[in-house]
Amino acid sequence: MRIIGCIVMMATVIATYGNQAQSDYAIADIPTALKARADAVVRHETIVVDMQAPTKVNYHVKQAITVFNKGGEGKARLVIHYDKSTVIKRIAGRVFDANGFQTGKFTHRDFMDESAVSSFSLYEDSRMKHFLPAVTHYPYTVEYEYELELKQNLIIPIWRPDAYPDVSVEHSRYTFLCEAADKVRIKAMNYGGEPISEDLDGRKALTWEVSNLVARRQEPYSPNPDTYCIWVRVAPVDFVYYKHRGQYADWSELGRWVHKALLADGLTLPESTIQEVRQLVADKASDKEKARTLYAYLQRKTRYVSVQIGIGGFKPTAASEVDRLGYGDCKGLVNYMQALLNVVGISSYYCVVEAGSAKRDMQPDFAGMEQGNHVILCLPFENDTTWLECTSQRTPFGFLGSFTDDRTVLACTQQGGKLLRTPRYAEEANLQRRQATLTLKDDGMLIGTVTTEFAAAQYDNHLEIAESSNIEQMNLLKDTYDIDHIGFHNIAYRKGELDIPTLTETFDVTLAGYAPANNEQVFLIANVFNRRNTIPVLKNRMLPVYINRGYLDEDHIVFTLPGGCTLVSGSWEETIDSPFGQYHATVEQTGNQLTYHRKFLLHEGTFPADQYAEFSTFINRVYTLDNRKAVLSR
Repeated sequence: MRIIGCIVMMATVIATYGNQAQSDYAIADIPTALKARADAVVRHETIVVDMQAPTKVNYHVKQAITVFNKGGEGKARLVIHYDKSTVIKRIAGRVFDANGFQTGKFTHRDFMDESAVSSFSLYEDSRMKHFLPAVTHYPYTVEYEYELELKQNLIIPIWRPDAYPDVSVEHSRYTFLCEAADKVRIKAMNYGGEPISEDLDGRKALTWEVSNLVARRQEPYSPNPDTYCIWVRVAPVDFVYYKHRGQYADWSELGRWVHKALLADGLTLPESTIQEVRQLVADKASDKEKARTLYAYLQRKTRYVSVQIGIGGFKPTAASEVDRLGYGDCKGLVNYMQALLNVVGISSYYCVVEAGSAKRDMQPDFAGMEQGNHVILCLPFENDTTWLECTSQRTPFGFLGSFTDDRTVLACTQQGGKLLRTPRYAEEANLQRRQATLTLKDDGMLIGTVTTEFAAAQYDNHLEIAESSNIEQMNLLKDTYDIDHIGFHNIAYRKGELDIPTLTETFDVTLAGYAPANNEQVFLIANVFNRRNTIPVLKNRMLPVYINRGYLDEDHIVFTLPGGCTLVSGSWEETIDSPFGQYHATVEQTGNQLTYHRKFLLHEGTFPADQYAEFSTFINRVYTLDNRKAVLSR
């Protein structure tokens, strides 16, 4: 009776949408407000997630999207990921023209099928099917219907009806069905009101629904979309994943399960490696020095290779296998480093983090296995917590760069999971300090030597260049400095072994035709190497201003001028002081030398939307001053 009731419920939900889907999808039927600033409109979308059992979750989607221009095609493209735990039951769809008449249809045979991670993974279980209608005339509408069977309930697909900028939503509905006795945790953000709750012959159904969401424009310096977009997450308390059963209601329970089910049985090392490790650290006085030695051993012996296998990609390769093969992914290398430390009695935490240049925290009040995309290692030394990035052969001991800094992570331990925070580097520590001595030739060429020190996050940004081969290094330098006719010679890098690492870059430079004479005058942009770009001036800013990471830049350039060359535009000094940072620049001539000095500090943080005008004024004023020309008379 319950199964019959479930089928009736699903049929009712889908039929309601199905009747709408039979409309002609004429563009004229779209409300005017939904067309404004929109590249596409989600006409109708219905998602039904039916958790019939922990190993059988039916995921049914019907959606129709009208595409106005090429910018909206990203929303029209359907991408379906699948693996051993996800079976595609069926896919079908139709295409309609601007007047709502059907012009084509397609099935699963029309989809491209390829590895989801084949460009960088050695092994993988994950694949994807994707399809985009071959339509060149806008607007058009594409209607999809597909059904998946999930053989696990650890990760339930999230509902994000307004995830895309420049896309409006006419209607979207998300329904989750389960047994009345099933315990589930639910987190909804930016959703007005409560879900509709229904009882269906002993089963419960929860439905969220939105209509007429106007397109929001892409705004620069916006915060994490999770803070302003609508989303709903569902997480069953009791779950099955790749034949592993578990239960969690918070981060502590989830971290304990990860340690027990995924980590505990993979820390054994061969006896030969154990003896080698003990000999390596035999003369080291402190645990930190032992860990430093073993980290260097890890970097010498292993390399990073993505390996997307093992309990849905969550279980790391056993330490003994990494030891034998000499490679592993982030999970395997962290697990291996942890095993090395265990040999000498040093405690460490396997930590899951949401990595990327933008800082993303684990949600403290809602544990979920889908949060996090990378693994790092924490060494909880007393009064001296140390973090290790185990995938890099060049990252210094104890340094986390801009990929994983300043965010909440999940530490998985035998006692349970705990939320920790990775180190934050102060704005002044994220330093770029440049000294240059340049000579201006009669033909407008600049030649000279440039020395730049990078620290903390800015060290991280330039480490790839330092470690690259000659040809690649030259190309990366040209992309970084991006100045016409620039040439590099005698390139050298030197690392500073400090608590906050530094990288010193030195090269000789030539800039042909940089400041040619024009009617006995020379127009010289004194800020040769470090000019800010402009940002748009926006009216009616909607979102807060978010500056992800602050930094400090200092440039000091001394130009030797040709004989008789005089600064006729006069010396200048410019200072800007704003809530977003400070700027100071000077130009002056002494004898045959022109000296330029610039200091720019950007503050990180979140600022009210109505301060964006002040922010854009600040940045665009910096841009103007950075491009100011010194006028020289010959």
